[in-house]
This record gives sequence, structure tokens and C-alpha cells, in this order.
Amino acid sequence: MKIKPFISSALVALSLGVFAQKKSNDFKVIGYYVPNIPAEQIPVDVLTHVNFSFAIPAKTGDSLEPLRNPEALHSLVRYLHKHNIQVFISIGGWGIGDGGGDDTRFHKMAERAEGRHTFVQHVMKFVRTYKVDGVDLDWEYPDEDSPSADHYVALMSELGDALHAQGKKLTAAVISYGKKGYGMKKEALDKMDWVNVMAYDDDYGPNYIRAHSPYSLAVKSLDYWTKERGVSAQKAILGLPFYSKKGMGNYGPDYKGLLKDGASPYDDYWKGAFYNGIHTIELKTKLAKDRGCGGVMIWEISCDTNDEFALLQAIKRGSKK
Repeated sequence: MKIKPFISSALVALSLGVFAQKKSNDFKVIGYYVPNIPAEQIPVDVLTHVNFSFAIPAKTGDSLEPLRNPEALHSLVRYLHKHNIQVFISIGGWGIGDGGGDDTRFHKMAERAEGRHTFVQHVMKFVRTYKVDGVDLDWEYPDEDSPSADHYVALMSELGDALHAQGKKLTAAVISYGKKGYGMKKEALDKMDWVNVMAYDDDYGPNYIRAHSPYSLAVKSLDYWTKERGVSAQKAILGLPFYSKKGMGNYGPDYKGLLKDGASPYDDYWKGAFYNGIHTIELKTKLAKDRGCGGVMIWEISCDTNDEFALLQAIKRGSKK
């Protein structure tokens, strides 16, 4: 039977509309969450994924310490799953338990096949117990040009295979750019569903005060991972800071604290503190969208406001431009 032209056109338009909606939903908005606000206060209209922070490796390295507040994770999963938002457990972090940047626990675990295997078993038990949708490994960082880079490959391979066999996902938080990023070899990156690029904290180095997360750093970070390191754009998630710094590693107030202090939501600097205001967050989100990235990531959800100046709403606008 011959379909009339106007019916055919309508079907095409409907198909294109469904496709466009699907493409729009492919843009992830991932928020790290420290349980200092109730799960019910998390905005659910923009976020697609939430990373609960953090589960900490035990000092032995081959297991996980008990969560300090397990009910917070249970509540998060129950609440967000009702809204079709996936929840990941983020393991590690900069303050892993032995001081900022001390990753000894990861090294002790990953250097032995038995340690890696036991760790993976513990992680998978955790995933089942808390019904999370994936694991975000935040090892900062395996060392380049050293055995730990190969140990990281072996760990991510075993962990990725275990998670993927259960329909779960594996991601990792990665440095913005530079030599240290080579501690994560291609074989490890290939096992990940995506990488959360921490395109912030770039205020170390020269002895002068500078912005820790300008727009130029977003460009530089995406260039590093997609062009120099060969990560596909769809696997690259651009990190956005919801906090300020005062240079040389000194942290300032979070975004909502800055606004309470009198800062403008549209600027990027206030009383010695560098931050990302609404315009910069929108532009960075649009950058990620224009370059075909998988989405954006936020550190950290509770730093945002819940009014018309919310940075999450800026992300929503930026993703539609």
C-alpha cells in the first residue's frame, strides 16, 4: 500500500523527534555527592547519575572499610532509582584516609594478583548489597613509568569484567592533563565506560595566584584526553567545580557560600576566590556538547544553590544550546 506523502512526512518527523530526544538523553550530568544533605534535597530534573563519595579501601588494601553512614547510601539509591537516576559508588578520593594524595592503600592492593582479586570480590559484594549501578574508581593516581601503571591495568581489567558481566558500569576520575595522566594506560581506559575529567585544581605551580578552573583549562583537558590520549569524545566527561579556590591549593567557600557572602552568580572572582559562575558553567557545558562529549561532571552537588541562580540549571541551559 502506498503511504500518502503527508503521513510519510509525519512519520519521519516523529522518528526524528524520537531520535533527537534519545540523543539529548545521551548527554550525562554526573554529580558527586557527599552525604551532608538529605537525598531528597538532590535536584532530580537535571542529573542523570550520582556518584556517592566515598568508599575507602582498608589499610590492608584488599577490602573496603565499612561505610560511615550506610543508611545514607541506601536512602540515596531508593530515592534516585524512583527518578530513573543511576547511582555509582566512588572508591578512593584525594583524602583516602592517610592524608591528601597518599594512595598507598591502592598500591598495596594492586601490586599483587591475590590482592586485586580479593578487592574485586569485596567491591562486587558492596555493589550487590547497596544495589548501585556501577563503580567510579578514584585512585589519585597510579604512577607513570612505574609498575603501578601495569597494576592499574590488571585491576581495571578484572574489575571491569566483573561489573560488565552483571550489567554494571566502570568509570574513573582522571587528572585534567599532563604526564601524571599516563599512569592510566590505554588498556585500562578501554575497560572504562567513561572517564570523569577533573578539569579543576590547576592552581599549583608558579608562585602567583591564578584561577584553578578557567574555560581554557576545559579546552586543554578535553584536548589532552581526546587528542593526545585517544579517548573517544563520547567517553570524556568534562568536570565542573561548584567550589572556589584562592590559589596554590587554598580552598575558598563553595558556590552557595560565595553567594551568601555577596558574590555575583555571574562572575568568576570574589574577594580573592576564583570560581565558576553561571556564564562559565553554561559555556563549558556547551563546549562539552559541541565537541560530542558524553556529558559533564560536578564536584559537588551540595555546593549548589536551590534557587534561580543554581549552577545545575546553567548546565541544563548549556546542554540545550
